[in-house]
Amino acid sequence: MVRAHTPELMKIPGVVGTGEGEVKGSPAVLVLVSRRTSEVNRMVPKHLEGYPVEVRVVGDVRPMDGREQPQHSKKK
Repeated sequence: MVRAHTPELMKIPGVVGTGEGEVKGSPAVLVLVSRRTSEVNRMVPKHLEGYPVEVRVVGDVRPMDGREQPQHSKKK
């Protein structure tokens, strides 16, 4: 279900990904954004095909080149 809507959601400025998840224990559509803006709030639907949509701020997303370690696992 999410795949069918991903192309249109990815056209919204600031959207960096989509996924399936849960909100309060129920299935939901996740829209991942680099930051929340008024445009994101206005353009992301509240529901898709009867499922709630939750916007989650994940920051900037960039591909790893295979040699990098994820930020959260770097030793200090």
